[in-house]
Amino acid sequence: FFFFKQKTAYEMLRSLVGSEMCIRDSIHTKCINCVAFSPNGKYLATASDDKTCSLIDASNRTIIENFKRLHLSSVLTVCFSRNDKYLISGSGDSSICIVDIKSRQLIKRLDRVITGGRIRSVAISADGNYLGSGGEDNTCLLYTSDAADDLLCVDLGGRRIIK
Repeated sequence: FFFFKQKTAYEMLRSLVGSEMCIRDSIHTKCINCVAFSPNGKYLATASDDKTCSLIDASNRTIIENFKRLHLSSVLTVCFSRNDKYLISGSGDSSICIVDIKSRQLIKRLDRVITGGRIRSVAISADGNYLGSGGEDNTCLLYTSDAADDLLCVDLGGRRIIK
C-alpha cells in the first residue's frame, strides 16, 4: 500500500489563495471573470474586465502571453480546444476570438455574434465538432464546418469549426 500525506483544508486554501493572488497581481488590472485549464493541464487561461485574456504555464505559473488587443470590452469567458491548439474567448463586445496557442496569433474574430448583449460563455464539444456560445440575448449558438467551406475553417481537434 502507498500512503500519501493528506493536506488539510487550511493548507489547500492557503496554497490556492497564494496562487490566485500571484496571478492576479501580475497579469490583470481588473476582475478576473473566468479561469480555464487546457485538457492536458499544461495551460491556464484567464479572462478579465481589463479587456484581456492571458495564457499561463500552469506548472510554473509564468505568463506565456497577455492578449491585449483581441477584444474591445471585458473578456467574460475562455476555453481551450480539446487538442490544446486553440484558446477561445468571448467578450462584452459580442465577439468570439480564436487564438493559435503555438504561434500566439489571432486565427479568427467572430464579430457581433449576438445582437443584444455580451458573450457570457464559450465551449467546445467533447468530440470537437461544435463551438458553442451563450449570450445575454438568451441565445445559444453552435458553429460547425457545415456552414462554411474548408478555406474558412480552423481544425479544433475533431471536425472543422467555422473560422
